[in-house]
Amino acid sequence: MAVTSERKNRRNTYTATRRGTEAPIPRKGGGNRRKSDTKKSAKKKKKRLSLSLPRVSSQGLRRFLRWALGLSIVGFMLFGAVFGMIKAWRFCLTSEYFTIREIAVSGNVQVKTPEVLRICGIEKGENSLAVNVHKAEQELMKNPWIESVNIRRDLPDSFTIQIEERVPLFCARKNDRLYYVSGQGLLIAPVDPRSFRSLPVLELGPGGDEALPLVADFVELFRKAGFPFGFRQVSSLRLSAAKGFELYVENRRLRLTIGLEQWQDNLRRIASVVSDIDKRKETVMVSSIRAADGQVWMTKTQEEQKDETASSRIH
Repeated sequence: MAVTSERKNRRNTYTATRRGTEAPIPRKGGGNRRKSDTKKSAKKKKKRLSLSLPRVSSQGLRRFLRWALGLSIVGFMLFGAVFGMIKAWRFCLTSEYFTIREIAVSGNVQVKTPEVLRICGIEKGENSLAVNVHKAEQELMKNPWIESVNIRRDLPDSFTIQIEERVPLFCARKNDRLYYVSGQGLLIAPVDPRSFRSLPVLELGPGGDEALPLVADFVELFRKAGFPFGFRQVSSLRLSAAKGFELYVENRRLRLTIGLEQWQDNLRRIASVVSDIDKRKETVMVSSIRAADGQVWMTKTQEEQKDETASSRIH
């Protein structure tokens, strides 16, 4: 009986301990893990914050100081140079040595010299360095008569203004107003009675726009063709596709017509005919001459035609 009771006691103790192990035991491992995690993060932060500073040797420090000193010296020198240039420029702008004393203007015919100086703004007594040459040239180019201009500053006290004007060859009527016209057919400026110039009147007939670019070459060749009169004696010039160049010489009561096709040859032929009848003093007997297609036609005056008909009746 005692043995059996001991066995039962042993079983009871085993089962008790076994049951005791199966009972829930509060875990303390989570707190330890959190503490270990915080310790690890603190160590990492310490590692991050503790940056290793570069070691600077005495030789490197000397090089840095030399470089900084040289850069500061260069900066002071540049500042001094700029400051000195500003002071020198202000001195030149106020110095009487650069006062304008002479202004030479050349090439102007239609635009008078006082008008040129007024437009460009250059006056005697001003400082030559204060003049904006480019702006003065731009102001002069706004004048319709001026085709090109060149202003040269001759230090210390003079300027040279060279002007090239547009040369009017004709007068043309537009919008009930008379304008000067260049050899290229461009309107220059309205005709001013104070500066009137007697020029041929240019008219454009049907298709005359096509012949307009030839006008400058036509006038140049006309002057060299050998006519017994100059182009200034021409009263009018009419351009058309059908008849070409039609000129009327008022003091000779003569009309000349030059065809557009091969107009250079036609102009030379008609010039030789006009000079020939002028030498024979028969110009008054001819009212018109036409040159085209390699031929020349002449039309006699009405008085000459009447005389011929009367003489034929007598015979």
